[in-house]
Amino acid sequence: MTTDLSKKLIRTISSICILGTLTAAAAFAAGDPSISIDKELFSQAAISPAKLDEIYASQPAADPSSPSLTEQTGADAQAVSAADASVSTDDAAPAAKSTPADTSADTANTAADTADSTAAPAESAPPVTTPVYDLQTNHPDTPYMTKDGRPAGATIYTSGCCPVSVANILRNLCGITDATSENMCALATESGARYDGGTDPLKMLDAAAAKWGGFTYQYSNSMDELQQCLAEGGMALAHTSGASGGATGLFADNGHFVALVSGDASVITAVDPYWTETKWTANETRKANAVETETHGVVNVQTGAVGAACDYFYLIRKA
Repeated sequence: MTTDLSKKLIRTISSICILGTLTAAAAFAAGDPSISIDKELFSQAAISPAKLDEIYASQPAADPSSPSLTEQTGADAQAVSAADASVSTDDAAPAAKSTPADTSADTANTAADTADSTAAPAESAPPVTTPVYDLQTNHPDTPYMTKDGRPAGATIYTSGCCPVSVANILRNLCGITDATSENMCALATESGARYDGGTDPLKMLDAAAAKWGGFTYQYSNSMDELQQCLAEGGMALAHTSGASGGATGLFADNGHFVALVSGDASVITAVDPYWTETKWTANETRKANAVETETHGVVNVQTGAVGAACDYFYLIRKA
Protein backbone atom coordinates (compact mmCIF):
# COMPACT_ATOMS: atom_id res chain seq x y z
CA MET A 1 0.00 0.00 0.00
CA THR A 2 1.45 3.38 -1.04
CA THR A 3 1.72 6.43 1.22
CA ASP A 4 -0.91 8.38 -0.79
CA LEU A 5 -3.34 5.49 -0.55
CA SER A 6 -2.72 5.25 3.22
CA LYS A 7 -3.49 8.95 3.57
CA LYS A 8 -6.75 8.61 1.63
CA LEU A 9 -7.80 5.60 3.71
CA ILE A 10 -7.15 7.40 7.01
CA ARG A 11 -9.04 10.49 5.80
CA THR A 12 -11.99 8.32 4.75
CA ILE A 13 -12.10 6.44 8.06
CA SER A 14 -11.82 9.73 9.96
CA SER A 15 -14.78 11.21 8.05
CA ILE A 16 -16.92 8.11 8.60
CA CYS A 17 -16.16 8.13 12.36
CA ILE A 18 -17.03 11.83 12.66
CA LEU A 19 -20.25 11.44 10.68
CA GLY A 20 -21.29 8.47 12.81
CA THR A 21 -20.57 10.39 16.00
CA LEU A 22 -22.62 13.40 14.86
CA THR A 23 -25.54 11.18 13.85
CA ALA A 24 -25.56 9.32 17.17
CA ALA A 25 -25.23 12.55 19.14
CA ALA A 26 -28.11 14.17 17.23
CA ALA A 27 -30.33 11.17 17.87
CA PHE A 28 -29.51 11.30 21.57
CA ALA A 29 -30.17 15.05 21.73
CA ALA A 30 -33.54 14.67 20.02
CA GLY A 31 -34.79 12.75 23.01
CA ASP A 32 -33.63 15.45 25.43
CA PRO A 33 -34.15 19.11 24.40
CA SER A 34 -31.74 20.28 27.12
CA ILE A 35 -28.81 18.70 25.22
CA SER A 36 -27.39 20.67 22.28
CA ILE A 37 -24.71 19.64 19.78
CA ASP A 38 -21.93 22.05 18.76
CA LYS A 39 -21.18 20.93 15.18
CA GLU A 40 -18.30 23.37 14.90
CA LEU A 41 -16.40 21.59 17.67
CA PHE A 42 -16.94 18.24 15.96
CA SER A 43 -15.71 19.56 12.62
CA GLN A 44 -12.53 20.84 14.30
CA ALA A 45 -11.76 17.29 15.46
CA ALA A 46 -11.19 16.08 11.89
CA ILE A 47 -7.59 15.52 10.77
CA SER A 48 -6.83 17.95 7.99
CA PRO A 49 -4.76 16.86 4.96
CA ALA A 50 -1.97 19.23 6.02
CA LYS A 51 -1.90 17.74 9.53
CA LEU A 52 -1.85 14.21 8.09
CA ASP A 53 1.16 15.11 5.88
CA GLU A 54 2.93 16.49 8.95
CA ILE A 55 2.37 13.24 10.89
CA TYR A 56 3.70 11.11 8.03
CA ALA A 57 6.78 13.31 7.61
CA SER A 58 7.70 12.91 11.31
CA GLN A 59 7.74 9.09 11.23
CA PRO A 60 11.03 7.23 10.58
CA ALA A 61 11.22 4.96 7.57
CA ALA A 62 10.61 1.26 8.23
CA ASP A 63 13.70 -0.96 8.43
CA PRO A 64 13.06 -4.04 6.25
CA SER A 65 15.94 -5.92 7.97
CA SER A 66 14.38 -5.58 11.46
CA PRO A 67 13.10 -8.94 12.81
CA SER A 68 9.42 -9.29 13.47
CA LEU A 69 8.03 -9.51 17.01
CA THR A 70 7.29 -13.19 16.50
CA GLU A 71 10.88 -13.91 15.55
CA GLN A 72 12.18 -12.02 18.58
CA THR A 73 9.86 -13.92 20.89
CA GLY A 74 10.91 -17.21 19.37
CA ALA A 75 14.58 -16.42 19.93
CA ASP A 76 13.88 -15.41 23.54
CA ALA A 77 11.98 -18.65 24.15
CA GLN A 78 14.88 -20.69 22.83
CA ALA A 79 17.30 -18.84 25.10
CA VAL A 80 15.11 -19.43 28.16
CA SER A 81 14.76 -23.13 27.34
CA ALA A 82 18.54 -23.48 27.02
CA ALA A 83 19.04 -21.73 30.37
CA ASP A 84 16.51 -24.00 32.10
CA ALA A 85 18.18 -27.09 30.68
CA SER A 86 21.50 -26.09 32.26
CA VAL A 87 20.08 -25.74 35.80
CA SER A 88 21.42 -28.25 38.32
CA THR A 89 18.87 -30.70 39.71
CA ASP A 90 20.83 -31.36 42.86
CA ASP A 91 18.20 -32.13 45.53
CA ALA A 92 20.07 -30.78 48.55
CA ALA A 93 20.98 -27.38 47.11
CA PRO A 94 19.15 -26.34 43.89
CA ALA A 95 21.34 -24.05 41.80
CA ALA A 96 20.10 -20.60 40.85
CA LYS A 97 19.33 -19.98 37.19
CA SER A 98 22.01 -18.09 35.30
CA THR A 99 21.44 -14.38 34.66
CA PRO A 100 21.19 -13.20 31.01
CA ALA A 101 24.30 -11.38 29.78
CA ASP A 102 22.53 -8.04 29.29
CA THR A 103 21.01 -7.88 32.79
CA SER A 104 23.82 -5.69 34.15
CA ALA A 105 23.16 -3.05 31.48
CA ASP A 106 19.41 -3.17 32.17
CA THR A 107 20.08 -2.79 35.89
CA ALA A 108 22.34 0.22 35.27
CA ASN A 109 19.70 1.87 33.10
CA THR A 110 17.02 1.19 35.70
CA ALA A 111 19.22 2.67 38.43
CA ALA A 112 19.80 5.79 36.33
CA ASP A 113 16.07 6.16 35.68
CA THR A 114 15.36 5.81 39.39
CA ALA A 115 17.98 8.42 40.27
CA ASP A 116 16.36 10.92 37.89
CA SER A 117 12.88 10.29 39.27
CA THR A 118 11.50 12.36 42.13
CA ALA A 119 9.54 9.36 43.44
CA ALA A 120 11.06 7.27 46.25
CA PRO A 121 12.59 3.99 45.01
CA ALA A 122 10.55 0.85 45.70
CA GLU A 123 11.80 -1.25 48.60
CA SER A 124 13.59 -4.35 47.31
CA ALA A 125 12.22 -7.76 48.22
CA PRO A 126 14.24 -9.80 50.76
CA PRO A 127 16.45 -12.51 49.26
CA VAL A 128 14.97 -15.99 49.05
CA THR A 129 17.05 -18.52 50.96
CA THR A 130 16.87 -22.17 50.00
CA PRO A 131 17.23 -24.48 53.02
CA VAL A 132 20.30 -26.73 52.93
CA TYR A 133 20.12 -29.75 55.20
CA ASP A 134 22.98 -32.10 56.04
CA LEU A 135 22.68 -35.79 56.98
CA GLN A 136 24.72 -37.88 59.36
CA THR A 137 24.82 -40.51 56.61
CA ASN A 138 26.93 -38.05 54.58
CA HIS A 139 29.79 -38.56 57.05
CA PRO A 140 30.62 -42.28 57.29
CA ASP A 141 34.32 -41.74 58.01
CA THR A 142 34.29 -38.71 60.34
CA PRO A 143 35.02 -39.81 63.94
CA TYR A 144 32.55 -38.77 66.65
CA MET A 145 33.64 -39.98 70.07
CA THR A 146 34.21 -38.70 73.59
CA LYS A 147 37.51 -37.09 74.56
CA ASP A 148 38.56 -40.54 75.78
CA GLY A 149 37.81 -42.11 72.39
CA ARG A 150 34.63 -43.95 73.35
CA PRO A 151 32.85 -45.77 71.94
CA ALA A 152 35.64 -47.00 69.72
CA GLY A 153 35.03 -46.51 66.00
CA ALA A 154 31.97 -44.27 66.39
CA THR A 155 31.42 -41.80 63.57
CA ILE A 156 28.99 -39.02 62.72
CA TYR A 157 27.23 -41.63 60.55
CA THR A 158 26.66 -44.03 63.45
CA SER A 159 26.05 -41.57 66.29
CA GLY A 160 25.67 -37.98 65.12
CA CYS A 161 21.89 -37.52 64.91
CA CYS A 162 21.72 -34.93 67.71
CA PRO A 163 24.53 -32.56 66.66
CA VAL A 164 23.61 -32.84 62.95
CA SER A 165 19.96 -32.00 63.73
CA VAL A 166 21.02 -29.00 65.82
CA ALA A 167 23.34 -27.90 63.00
CA ASN A 168 20.44 -28.06 60.52
CA ILE A 169 18.33 -25.88 62.79
CA LEU A 170 20.98 -23.27 63.61
CA ARG A 171 22.15 -22.89 60.02
CA ASN A 172 18.68 -22.56 58.49
CA LEU A 173 16.75 -20.84 61.28
CA CYS A 174 19.44 -18.55 62.65
CA GLY A 175 21.88 -18.23 59.75
CA ILE A 176 24.84 -19.48 61.81
CA THR A 177 26.96 -20.71 58.92
CA ASP A 178 29.74 -21.98 61.21
CA ALA A 179 27.33 -24.45 62.81
CA THR A 180 28.26 -27.27 60.44
CA SER A 181 27.81 -30.92 61.36
CA GLU A 182 31.56 -31.34 61.87
CA ASN A 183 31.84 -28.22 64.02
CA MET A 184 28.81 -29.18 66.07
CA CYS A 185 30.20 -32.65 66.74
CA ALA A 186 33.56 -31.17 67.74
CA LEU A 187 31.75 -28.77 70.09
CA ALA A 188 29.79 -31.66 71.62
CA THR A 189 33.00 -33.58 72.29
CA GLU A 190 34.80 -30.58 73.73
CA SER A 191 31.89 -29.55 75.99
CA GLY A 192 31.23 -33.06 77.31
CA ALA A 193 27.81 -33.29 75.62
CA ARG A 194 29.11 -36.40 73.86
CA TYR A 195 29.04 -39.49 76.10
CA ASP A 196 29.38 -43.21 75.49
CA GLY A 197 25.70 -43.78 74.74
CA GLY A 198 24.94 -40.69 72.67
CA THR A 199 24.70 -36.89 72.99
CA ASP A 200 23.18 -34.80 75.78
CA PRO A 201 20.99 -32.28 73.92
CA LEU A 202 20.89 -29.71 76.74
CA LYS A 203 24.68 -29.61 77.06
CA MET A 204 24.88 -29.44 73.27
CA LEU A 205 22.55 -26.42 73.10
CA ASP A 206 24.24 -24.74 76.09
CA ALA A 207 27.61 -25.00 74.37
CA ALA A 208 26.23 -23.73 71.03
CA ALA A 209 24.52 -20.76 72.70
CA ALA A 210 27.72 -19.83 74.54
CA LYS A 211 29.74 -20.06 71.31
CA TRP A 212 27.42 -18.36 68.79
CA GLY A 213 24.32 -17.01 70.53
CA GLY A 214 21.44 -15.78 68.39
CA PHE A 215 18.78 -18.24 69.58
CA THR A 216 16.73 -19.36 72.57
CA TYR A 217 15.72 -22.91 73.54
CA GLN A 218 13.13 -24.46 75.82
CA TYR A 219 12.46 -28.05 76.90
CA SER A 220 8.90 -29.28 76.30
CA ASN A 221 6.87 -32.46 76.02
CA SER A 222 3.74 -30.62 74.88
CA MET A 223 2.40 -30.90 71.34
CA ASP A 224 0.54 -27.63 71.80
CA GLU A 225 3.79 -25.83 72.64
CA LEU A 226 5.52 -27.53 69.71
CA GLN A 227 2.83 -26.40 67.25
CA GLN A 228 2.91 -22.86 68.63
CA CYS A 229 6.70 -22.72 68.19
CA LEU A 230 6.46 -23.93 64.58
CA ALA A 231 3.59 -21.54 63.84
CA GLU A 232 5.75 -18.65 65.08
CA GLY A 233 8.54 -19.61 62.69
CA GLY A 234 10.67 -21.58 65.15
CA MET A 235 12.03 -25.11 64.83
CA ALA A 236 12.46 -28.00 67.25
CA LEU A 237 14.90 -30.75 68.13
CA ALA A 238 12.75 -33.83 68.69
CA HIS A 239 13.69 -37.09 70.44
CA THR A 240 12.10 -40.49 69.98
CA SER A 241 12.81 -43.65 71.93
CA GLY A 242 11.56 -45.72 69.00
CA ALA A 243 8.77 -47.44 70.93
CA SER A 244 6.47 -44.57 71.79
CA GLY A 245 2.68 -44.54 71.71
CA GLY A 246 0.91 -45.71 68.59
CA ALA A 247 3.72 -44.81 66.18
CA THR A 248 6.38 -47.34 67.12
CA GLY A 249 9.31 -47.23 64.75
CA LEU A 250 8.21 -44.04 62.98
CA PHE A 251 11.52 -42.17 63.11
CA ALA A 252 13.66 -45.06 64.35
CA ASP A 253 13.56 -48.41 66.12
CA ASN A 254 15.60 -47.00 69.02
CA GLY A 255 16.74 -43.63 70.39
CA HIS A 256 17.03 -40.97 67.69
CA PHE A 257 16.93 -37.17 67.16
CA VAL A 258 15.36 -35.32 64.22
CA ALA A 259 14.79 -31.64 63.38
CA LEU A 260 11.21 -30.42 63.01
CA VAL A 261 11.41 -27.39 60.71
CA SER A 262 7.80 -26.38 60.01
CA GLY A 263 4.25 -27.61 60.44
CA ASP A 264 0.64 -27.10 61.36
CA ALA A 265 -2.23 -29.07 62.90
CA SER A 266 -2.16 -31.60 60.05
CA VAL A 267 1.42 -32.10 58.86
CA ILE A 268 4.88 -31.47 60.29
CA THR A 269 7.99 -31.34 58.11
CA ALA A 270 10.91 -33.21 59.65
CA VAL A 271 14.55 -33.56 58.63
CA ASP A 272 15.70 -37.08 59.47
CA PRO A 273 19.52 -37.07 59.58
CA TYR A 274 19.66 -40.87 59.37
CA TRP A 275 18.13 -41.03 55.90
CA THR A 276 18.60 -43.87 53.45
CA GLU A 277 16.99 -44.71 50.12
CA THR A 278 14.68 -47.31 51.69
CA LYS A 279 14.17 -46.13 55.28
CA TRP A 280 10.82 -44.39 54.80
CA THR A 281 9.18 -47.38 53.13
CA ALA A 282 10.69 -49.98 55.48
CA ASN A 283 7.65 -50.46 57.74
CA GLU A 284 3.90 -49.88 57.73
CA THR A 285 4.04 -47.05 60.29
CA ARG A 286 6.23 -44.98 58.01
CA LYS A 287 4.21 -45.80 54.91
CA ALA A 288 0.97 -44.80 56.63
CA ASN A 289 2.14 -41.59 58.28
CA ALA A 290 4.92 -39.99 56.24
CA VAL A 291 5.68 -38.90 52.69
CA GLU A 292 9.21 -38.12 51.49
CA THR A 293 9.92 -34.91 49.61
CA GLU A 294 12.34 -34.46 46.73
CA THR A 295 15.05 -33.32 49.16
CA HIS A 296 16.91 -36.19 50.81
CA GLY A 297 16.09 -36.52 54.49
CA VAL A 298 13.01 -34.29 54.44
CA VAL A 299 9.68 -35.99 55.17
CA ASN A 300 6.17 -34.67 55.76
CA VAL A 301 4.69 -36.51 58.72
CA GLN A 302 1.16 -36.49 60.11
CA THR A 303 1.14 -34.27 63.19
CA GLY A 304 -0.61 -36.89 65.33
CA ALA A 305 2.07 -39.45 64.49
CA VAL A 306 4.82 -37.03 65.54
CA GLY A 307 3.09 -36.59 68.88
CA ALA A 308 2.80 -40.35 69.33
CA ALA A 309 6.40 -41.09 68.36
CA CYS A 310 8.31 -38.33 70.18
CA ASP A 311 8.78 -38.14 73.93
CA TYR A 312 10.25 -34.62 74.23
CA PHE A 313 11.36 -31.56 72.26
CA TYR A 314 13.70 -28.61 72.53
CA LEU A 315 11.84 -25.66 71.05
CA ILE A 316 14.31 -23.32 69.32
CA ARG A 317 13.59 -19.74 68.25
CA LYS A 318 15.77 -17.12 66.60
CA ALA A 319 16.68 -14.46 69.15
